[in-house]
Amino acid sequence: MTKVRTVLLLACATASAWAFDSGKWLAERGDDSDMLRLRAAYEDCIKKIEVPAENVAFPLETYPNGVVKSRLRAKKAFMFVDTGFIWGEGIRVEQYKEDGKTIDAYLTADNCIVDRKSKSGWVAGNAHMDWDGTDIKGRGIYFSFDREFIKIFSQTEIRTKALNLDAGKVLAK
Repeated sequence: MTKVRTVLLLACATASAWAFDSGKWLAERGDDSDMLRLRAAYEDCIKKIEVPAENVAFPLETYPNGVVKSRLRAKKAFMFVDTGFIWGEGIRVEQYKEDGKTIDAYLTADNCIVDRKSKSGWVAGNAHMDWDGTDIKGRGIYFSFDREFIKIFSQTEIRTKALNLDAGKVLAK
């Protein structure tokens, strides 16, 4: 029940940042198949890391005109060319507006694996995301750029400036 509440709160908090399709969200919220795939890939990849590169950046996706839409920066990273996975430690994933310079949102994390093909990732450790005035923290986070979806599995904390709720009025009802 806590997971459902967390995902619901996250959806409400970020609704102002993008057009929200509740039917699509309800259909996808229970599907953890991609997260399970990435979590298993993360465990497999950390066993295979040889010598990670240091202080690197990888573009993850681009706009149709070729401008970088999202980028992963990492203190340490290892690219698995055969699978398209990038393992990173001390990471920052940035999503840019169409000008390619203005950061729209970012995620910092202890570690993660990103699948460049599916444009999704898994954070095994702690992560913090800032998205249009909403701060999201947690541990065990799945995210998908393509689906514009994030799911936090533990230690969730959400703080937003986008919602102007009067707790007194809400509790009085």
